[in-house]
Amino acid sequence: MRSTRTIAATVLSVALALAVAACGSSSGGSSTAGTGANLISTGGFQSPTTESLTGGKRGGVLQVLDETEFEHLDPGIAYYSLDYQVVLATQRALYAHKPNSTEPTPDVASGSPEVSAGNKTVTVHLKEGIHFSPPVNREVTSQDVAYAIERGANPNVANPYFQSYFEAIEGAPKAEGGPIKGIETPNAHTLVFHLTEPKGQLVADALVLALTAAVPKEYAEQFDKHKPSDYANYQVATGPYMIKNDAAGKVLGNGYVPGKSVTLVRNPNWNASTDFRPAYLNEIDIKIGGTKAVIGRQVLEGTTLVENEPLAQSIVKLAAESYKSQLSISPGGGSHYIAIDNKVGPFSSIDLRKALWAALDRAALDRARGGELVTDVATHFIYPTIPGFTQAGGLPGPKLDYNEHPEGDAAIAEKYIKLAGYTSGKYTGGKTLQVVGSSSPPAKEDAEIVNQTLKNLGFKTRFNLVDSSAMYAKYCGVPAEAIDVCPNVGWAADFGDPQAVLDVPFNGKNIMSTGNNNWGLVNNPEINRAMDAAELLAGTQARAAAWAAIDRKLVAQAVAIPFDWDKAPSIESSNVAGVGDLWDTGEWDYSYTSLK
Repeated sequence: MRSTRTIAATVLSVALALAVAACGSSSGGSSTAGTGANLISTGGFQSPTTESLTGGKRGGVLQVLDETEFEHLDPGIAYYSLDYQVVLATQRALYAHKPNSTEPTPDVASGSPEVSAGNKTVTVHLKEGIHFSPPVNREVTSQDVAYAIERGANPNVANPYFQSYFEAIEGAPKAEGGPIKGIETPNAHTLVFHLTEPKGQLVADALVLALTAAVPKEYAEQFDKHKPSDYANYQVATGPYMIKNDAAGKVLGNGYVPGKSVTLVRNPNWNASTDFRPAYLNEIDIKIGGTKAVIGRQVLEGTTLVENEPLAQSIVKLAAESYKSQLSISPGGGSHYIAIDNKVGPFSSIDLRKALWAALDRAALDRARGGELVTDVATHFIYPTIPGFTQAGGLPGPKLDYNEHPEGDAAIAEKYIKLAGYTSGKYTGGKTLQVVGSSSPPAKEDAEIVNQTLKNLGFKTRFNLVDSSAMYAKYCGVPAEAIDVCPNVGWAADFGDPQAVLDVPFNGKNIMSTGNNNWGLVNNPEINRAMDAAELLAGTQARAAAWAAIDRKLVAQAVAIPFDWDKAPSIESSNVAGVGDLWDTGEWDYSYTSLK
C-alpha cells in the first residue's frame, strides 16, 4: 500500500491453474481483497502476474506493430492506453506502477506522499540526480513538477482529468496555466499541495498520473503558448527512453512521423540508480498502420515483434490454439461500454436508454472480442480488481429487467419504447442517429452489432467507422459534434480506486469542449452530488461502499451500456520476453520487456 495515510491501492492475488482450454470454457470466478477479481489461469498462457521483472537480456531493438495512430504523446494530456506505453517509457511521474501491481511505487518522489491529519495538505519529497534528456540536460526540480501540473489547467494543453483530481488545490478551479497558489515549492526537492477541501487522499493518489511528469518551464513555455500546445513535438524526457530528436529537441519528423512511426532511443541522461525500471532494450521502433489480423500473424510468426493494441478475435483464437506461450492474458484489463447522448436527442429519454440496453446482445459483443477467454459480460461499471466491484453487484450486477438478459430481450426493449411514448413498440421519431465507432477489429464488429440493434428498434442511423484515435479525439470527445452513440468507448482506472473508474466519464462537472471523456454528456444532479460527497471519504471500505452506490445509480439511470470487462490479451514473437502492465490493460511495458 502506498501509505497508511492514503487510499490503499488494490492488491491483486491471482491464482494460476488451468481453467481454460483454447478459446473455450470460462475462467474461474473468485474474489480477492473484496474486489471480485477473476482468477486467471495459465494453461500455457502468460500473465502480468507471472512474467519475470528481472533477469532480462540487455540490448537489442524491439519492433512494435500498431494499427492505430497515437492520440496524444504530451504527458500533460496523454490519457489513452496506447499513448501511455510511450509516455511512461519516456517520462517519470511522481509515482508509478510496477507491471505486476496496482500499488504505486515512488518514482521521481523519494517516498510516500505525506497527507496531513486534516486531509488538506499533501507533501512530497523528490529524489536527487534525475535529469532531463537533451537539449535541456539539467536536474529535475520541484519547480518542474509544479509547472507540469499547472500546465494541466492551460486550455492550450487541455488536460482531461485536471479538474477531476486536482481541483481541490487552492487556486486550481480558476487556473489557466500560470502559477497555482496552492502548489508550494519550498526548496528544489519538496512539493507541498495546499487544499481548500479535505481531499488529500484523492490528490495523493492522483500523483501517479502522467501529468506529474516534470516539464522544464524555460524550455516548454514557448510551445505551451501555442493553441494547441505543440510541446509534444519538442518534448524532453526523464525516463530511460526518449523519442529520437534533433539538436534542438524536435521529435516531429525525427523520432515521430505522424501516422507512420515512433522511435524510442535510450536517454543518455537517465540515471539507473534513481529508477526501479531495468530498461533492457536499446531501442523501440513502433510502426503504425496495417490491419490487426495481418499484424497479429506477423507478430506470432515473426521475430522481435509485439502488438500493443486490442487483438482481432481471429488472432486471439489462433494464439490460444497454436501459440500459447506467446499469448499473455491480464485480469482487470478495464471495461468497454456504449456511450449514448444523455443531454439531447432520443437518448435524453431514460426509457429509450433502457430499451437499447435491454435489446443489446452483450454476449455477442463479447464473443466478437474473443469470448470468455478474454472477457466477462459487464453488468455495471466498476470492474473486477477495483474496490467496490462486489458491492456494486459483482458479476451478476444489479437485478433490473433490462440488465438481466445478456443475450438481449426484445420484449423488455419493446416495453421501454412504449413507456417512452412510442405505442408501436418501435421508435418512430424523425431523428437520424449519428453513430461513430472504431474501424479496427474487434471494435468494428461490436459497432456493427450496436448499429444493427438500433435499426431493429426503429432508429435510422448515419453510421461511420473511423480510426480509434480519431473516434475519440475528433468525434466522441467533442460534444459539438453531437454524436448520439459511441459504441466502442473503453475505460481503465487511473489508479486503484473506484472514483478513478466513475468520476471522469460520468460526472457532469467533467464535461469539456474538447478532449472530453464524459462521452455521453452525463450530468445528473443527484449523481453529481453523490460523487462530490464520496470524494471526501477516507479509507478503502468507505470509499468502495459509496462509489458502489453511485455505480448502482448509474445503472438505474442507464447512462451508458456496459458490455465487457476485459481480461486483456497481448501477443509477442517467440524470441521476445514481454512483460505486461497489470494496471493498464495488460499492454507490454517497454521498460521491462526484453529480447531472449
